[in-house]
Amino acid sequence: MRVVFFTPYYKQNRGNSTTAKRLEHGLSDKVEFSFFPYEELSLNFTLLERMVKADLYHILHFSRFVQWAEKNEIKLDKPYIVTSGGTDLNHSLTEDEERYLPLLREAKAITVFTQEAKQMLVKDYGLTDQSVHVIPQSIYLPNDHTIEAFTLPEGYPKLLLPAGIRPVKDVLFALESLIRLSNDFLELRFLIVGANLNEEEFERVKEAENKYEWLYYLPEVELGQMKKLYEWGDVVLNTSISEGQPTALLEAMSFRKPVIARENPGNASIIQHGMNGLLFQSQEELYHSIKNVISDQETYKQLSDHGYQTIIENHTIKKEIDSYLKLYKEK
Repeated sequence: MRVVFFTPYYKQNRGNSTTAKRLEHGLSDKVEFSFFPYEELSLNFTLLERMVKADLYHILHFSRFVQWAEKNEIKLDKPYIVTSGGTDLNHSLTEDEERYLPLLREAKAITVFTQEAKQMLVKDYGLTDQSVHVIPQSIYLPNDHTIEAFTLPEGYPKLLLPAGIRPVKDVLFALESLIRLSNDFLELRFLIVGANLNEEEFERVKEAENKYEWLYYLPEVELGQMKKLYEWGDVVLNTSISEGQPTALLEAMSFRKPVIARENPGNASIIQHGMNGLLFQSQEELYHSIKNVISDQETYKQLSDHGYQTIIENHTIKKEIDSYLKLYKEK
């Protein structure tokens, strides 16, 4: 089977490229898989030739794809599957239903990461229950044996927040809580890791880094180097206003690191509060959550162990890849 996979990003380390690389790793020895990162490459003859020969198209992030297809006058003349994350579902579809819904209605299958996302498409947008499939994300961190070009600060507790710098990720939401915590824990370190995707937000991060000696910013790193970051951190945070299903939390759980995340449907699809992680709504709750986890070894171990068990039970790459293969063969 020949599949052309359309992803907005492949080179830049962000959620869509992580998904694309993981599926490439799992599927490339089972189908003939051709990738086209449509936000990074210009339309070219090679892509058009592969589209002619393809049996199936697989589209990641429908709103970005629709915009690109309109601009380049691309017509989909083969069966296609759409995989949707958080931003296109929670924002783009709400803002311009007429523009994006036709692509979903004509798809042979739509895959989402959570049951909540499926219910939204079925109840709010009239898609059929049979056409929308829930396939949770899994973990894939390739081994990278190159020499890392970054050093990490020593201290305790070491708090890690992996996220692209843009408004929806709200990476400085934790600042007020961490200022209080830095008075309790004099060796506290807070590291934000991610690409600069919004200049105004990026400037705010750099200003905070200059102001607080315990706050550090590291530009995006290769996927294979993320292992070093998860091994470094004591706790992993997520402060996003909205999420699809954040792979950073799953990756942290796979390293037995406690996760503390802002309450939204994507984060809540992974975290059972008090069992395998903690959810917060306010800066006050975040402050107490972090303090509790790093001050109580029993709580730390429970969240770590249950988080790891969540990965083993629900987010293995074999389950994810088998689910996509089944859809490919059905279509």
